[in-house]
Amino acid sequence: MVWYKLLKAASPAGELGSAEREAVTVDISPFGMAFMSSFNIPVFTELGLKFIIFSSQNGNYNRLTIPLEVHAKVRSCSPAEKGEFRVGVSFINIQLEQQQKLMKFARESLRPFV
Repeated sequence: MVWYKLLKAASPAGELGSAEREAVTVDISPFGMAFMSSFNIPVFTELGLKFIIFSSQNGNYNRLTIPLEVHAKVRSCSPAEKGEFRVGVSFINIQLEQQQKLMKFARESLRPFV
């Protein structure tokens, strides 16, 4: 789950406005993420993102969470099913420590498949 908010519109904000919105995350990396939105967000729009990643302790996800807040720039927005849009963003102010947490999360998430 990710919460996003308009910071700087690339074109008129339209329906998006300045309210914080909730979306489902579909992909994440140390450099960006993709999420499903009910809004067609123009490329180059800047967003404030808040999301939580789960951390494991000895391979056991037991409610250890790491909240992250970053700024991001929309790189793609494509129509998807059910009138939604798949929005791809790149992080623009992410700190090294935050990137390392995301890298660890990705490694731990893939472990069962490797």
